[in-house]
Amino acid sequence: MNERRQKFRMLADELRRGIAEVRWPEGRLPTEQQLAREQEVSLNTVRRAIDLLVSEGLVYRRQGSGTYVKHDVPQAGPVIGVAVPSMTYYYPRIIAGIEEELSARGCQMLLRSTGYDAAQEEKGIEGMVAAGAEALLLVPELGRRPGAHAYLDALPLPTVLVERRFRSGGDVYEFVCSNHGAGGYLGVRHLLSLGHARIAYMARSSPHSEQVVQGFTQALADNGLAPAAERTLPRWSAADAEAYLGVLLGAGATAAVCFADREATLLVGAALRRGLTVPGDLSVIGYDDEVADLSEVPLTAISPAKADVGRLAVETILHRLARPGSPLRQHLIVPRLVVRDSTGAPADLRG
Repeated sequence: MNERRQKFRMLADELRRGIAEVRWPEGRLPTEQQLAREQEVSLNTVRRAIDLLVSEGLVYRRQGSGTYVKHDVPQAGPVIGVAVPSMTYYYPRIIAGIEEELSARGCQMLLRSTGYDAAQEEKGIEGMVAAGAEALLLVPELGRRPGAHAYLDALPLPTVLVERRFRSGGDVYEFVCSNHGAGGYLGVRHLLSLGHARIAYMARSSPHSEQVVQGFTQALADNGLAPAAERTLPRWSAADAEAYLGVLLGAGATAAVCFADREATLLVGAALRRGLTVPGDLSVIGYDDEVADLSEVPLTAISPAKADVGRLAVETILHRLARPGSPLRQHLIVPRLVVRDSTGAPADLRG
């Protein structure tokens, strides 16, 4: 059931991306039969995905004619350039939030994907400026770019950073970001409320993982505890997860917070192959909530409010354009905890 539900949501995300990219400039989506063939899904999956977009107000059905992108507001506002590192993971829902808010405010969007590459980012910005962009919503590659402050200072248009910021005294740029540290804190607090006292951390390297581990460590410290174990790798394999599971168990851990969903799924798989139960022997929390409900044991997950990040980013950049001399704004949005089947009380506390 989870897999069927996820298929139509994944298709809805793909259609949102297509709308944001103006993939169908005439405004008419492919027929349901065409989408079913192209996406290799059932007609029922297509219809459920389109029903979701209709309920969101992004598209409407015209009897006997097809499905159309909804453009109720005349496009008279500024053109906003949007550059994101990926169209397939994490950022589609941010893009959807941006597109929804821009459309509601009568603005237009130019969208570029940078592939986590600084050179592609610069090329994308140049192209959007040449195409008439008046401001930028940018997910910049700060960690991969020497002289990041000078780079941001030299950008040719008003800019709001999205899901990127400096965590230092040099944080002097407008941004809208998820508070990933608070997300890590919430995950630990949930496990503590269930009675866990030996909690481990498992992560892949990313611009967000350091923030999550700070929140994780702070939540434990606030309760007089220390991490049972911590490990961060550039990319985890099933073998890595198997090995780390042994470390967790050897440290007496009864729970783990994992960044991100993939890593949590690997750890759950390793535990089940060893004959352990989840959450009976080990509780596991994922992060991002992109594919958490597809895990063999549906994952409790920290879920950043991605669409809200996109909508607030639009509000912030439009405020900057309307009032260029106003003080700079910095926004943090706290993720929410989505409780599923992978967390429970430790074995020694169950009655």
